[in-house]
Amino acid sequence: MCTLVVACGTSPKETQSSRASSSPKVSRADSATAKASGDAETQQARAKQADPKRKSGSTRAAAASKKSSSSNAPRVAASPSPGAAAGTFLWPASGQVVGRFNGGTNKGINIGGKPGDPVVAAASGRVVYVGSKLRGYGNLVMVKHNDEFISAYAHNRKILVRENEQVKAGQQIAEMGSTDSSSTQLHFELRRKGNAVDPMPYLKTQPPAP
Repeated sequence: MCTLVVACGTSPKETQSSRASSSPKVSRADSATAKASGDAETQQARAKQADPKRKSGSTRAAAASKKSSSSNAPRVAASPSPGAAAGTFLWPASGQVVGRFNGGTNKGINIGGKPGDPVVAAASGRVVYVGSKLRGYGNLVMVKHNDEFISAYAHNRKILVRENEQVKAGQQIAEMGSTDSSSTQLHFELRRKGNAVDPMPYLKTQPPAP
């Protein structure tokens, strides 16, 4: 035993003491840190598991918002029904309809005829415009019938009324012509509260005989 002590330079007690000192000691601070780290990892794991639920909820909320937005989107209004005004306007000229309303390139109807054919007021009212300053209409007459309806008569050869003149339904107001047009015709428009509408439902069933 003495030989071993001399050779190693340590005693058994010193060896045990050395082993004890070299083994790591866990302090209270280290234990608290480890516990906090474990709690944080647990919270992260729980949050990660909860993420799909939150994502699903947000997806449903986005879909509901999109549905609500689409339901609130403005809708294109349909052409108004003529209602009580159906069939109350006279045909402004005799002749065949050579062009119909489409709301785009044609905001009225075109009635063919011969130069000088009579153009009459479709209803009683006041002349609010006479002139040729509107491009594409030639010699134009516009008659206001009430707060709802205004009628327009274009391409006339000659205008027989003046602005602010009161006219009666069926009264001749112009002669058919071809001003600013490639052929002799009457372009007739009917505007309801400022918007062009198809005149056909508002006109009497049959046009006057030529």
